[in-house]
Amino acid sequence: MRVLCNLPLECFDEREALRDVELVTFGPPERMDVDGVHYAFDVAFDPSRGSWHELERALPPGFTPDLVLLYWPDQEPLPAGIDQCPVPVVGVVSDYNLTLPYLVGLWPFFDVLLCDQNGVDLFQKLSFADVRYWCQYAHKRPFHKIWSDAGPRDLDLGFAGNLNPTVQRERAPWIERVRRLADRGVGVEVTSQVRGASYGRFLSRCKLGFNRSIRGEMNLRGFEVPACGALLLMERDNREVRDFFVPGEECVLYGDDDFEAIVDELLGDPERTMRIAAAGHRRVQEHRLGNRLRQLAPLAGLRPQRPASTAADRVLGRTTAMLTTWADGDVIAAAALAAYDLAPDDPRTLNLLGMATLRWRGAEGGEAAWRLWQRAMQCAPGYAPAAVNLASIAAATGDATLLRAVQNERDRRLASATWSDIDGPTLPLGFDACAIDRSLALQSAVRDGVPDAFVRSLGG
Repeated sequence: MRVLCNLPLECFDEREALRDVELVTFGPPERMDVDGVHYAFDVAFDPSRGSWHELERALPPGFTPDLVLLYWPDQEPLPAGIDQCPVPVVGVVSDYNLTLPYLVGLWPFFDVLLCDQNGVDLFQKLSFADVRYWCQYAHKRPFHKIWSDAGPRDLDLGFAGNLNPTVQRERAPWIERVRRLADRGVGVEVTSQVRGASYGRFLSRCKLGFNRSIRGEMNLRGFEVPACGALLLMERDNREVRDFFVPGEECVLYGDDDFEAIVDELLGDPERTMRIAAAGHRRVQEHRLGNRLRQLAPLAGLRPQRPASTAADRVLGRTTAMLTTWADGDVIAAAALAAYDLAPDDPRTLNLLGMATLRWRGAEGGEAAWRLWQRAMQCAPGYAPAAVNLASIAAATGDATLLRAVQNERDRRLASATWSDIDGPTLPLGFDACAIDRSLALQSAVRDGVPDAFVRSLGG
């Protein structure tokens, strides 16, 4: 199977281990930094500026992919015209709990979309052609192993990861429970900003490694902990962990009612703890990415089956997703302008062009964005995202009269909003509490089949 990919998969597994897979990767030369190590791409190509046909011409002589594998389109821009690719295009999405408003317009581009179990029905409802469960994670073999120079396992329980309570709002109370174990005499260390070999050495000092997923998925830490020889502690209601490890034999599952008791029990029985940790370490070797990729071989034989779409659909979807990527602001603005040229009277293109203007010029683009959003509102009396964005800008001016007038218009539109009335990105960009609340609300609305939950979030 010949795979063209936008992620240097050797950060997970040696190329020699990608049996039956011929891999070619593409991306800007300055990327990709993974855990402090730079991984070069086979083909130097900026997908935010280039097209599929340009990428195709840059491929090594004789290499024709059987499928194109595109990771994380809310982080990595899609090449323009990827919809014209003659082989199956397979997308991989991860943090949709944070970025769903930017992903919903990508349905024209993928023959198959891969995600965690919890996301399958969600993206099916969002008109993606073929959505399948696939665990995209594995341990990164260059870093996640038992480090002999890490010293003895002097930590009873450890956790290293994102401690931002806004992003990790469900996990934050659990981290506090982990910290409070110290009051019971447990040797605990909770840390962040530990990467690469340092992270591997940290886990190699732990007897137990705490983990809790966001979406009930088998996440990176679920493989990293056992790869470093610690016993994996995972939440009992995780939907995927049993696909990879046998509870009680290769990992241990906990719940709200027994977490502390389980930790005490394991630390009180070091022989059992070491036995389970060793079994988990053996098992995780089977779950390396080189083995997982072969599960995608049947996709290489698919006939392209992307849904029918217009040029405006495609440019809107690609550009909206680029707002949260590393793409330069001028590139995003140019793409948004191309969407406007295709549909100058569509409020969605005007709203997007206003967002792209702010992304490009920052505060200096505020006046231009304001005018674009006013035009969007004039084009469609019920269109709400532009009114939401005007309210956000008005709030920053300190003009109470202006703010009240804009909020009243926003609320009027939201009062009777349909799905088409709320189609478009809104401020703030990024991952503050408001943006995450809206992403989660959109997820609930899609699952419920009515826009109410998302509409309410736009009024805040």
